[in-house]
Amino acid sequence: MTVNIYDNANEMASVLKETEQYTAWQNAFNAIQADEEAKQLFTKFQSVQVAVQQMMQSQQQPSADQEKEWDAIAADVQKNELITALLSTEQALNTLLTEINDIVTKPVADAYAKLRQK
Repeated sequence: MTVNIYDNANEMASVLKETEQYTAWQNAFNAIQADEEAKQLFTKFQSVQVAVQQMMQSQQQPSADQEKEWDAIAADVQKNELITALLSTEQALNTLLTEINDIVTKPVADAYAKLRQK
């Protein structure tokens, strides 16, 4: 019997959309999409995250002005209930995805564990 693992992965993607974690995330995401102010702030926040990550990867230090701007955006994000709800639901969804990844990769992890025991 031939197994098409991609069929299983696609089924998993469909099932994921039915989970409480995904549904909560989708609702929070939709709420931001419906609120122009939250959407703009979240877009700025994402841009800051990318900029910080790029600077870290290239081992650059932000200027004082950049830090001040980023801190202000972060403070605004923390005050926005729609964005904090999205971030919270995203964290719960990521926890679920990590657990699923652990299950899927268990055969590989077990093989390496056996290798270390010998």
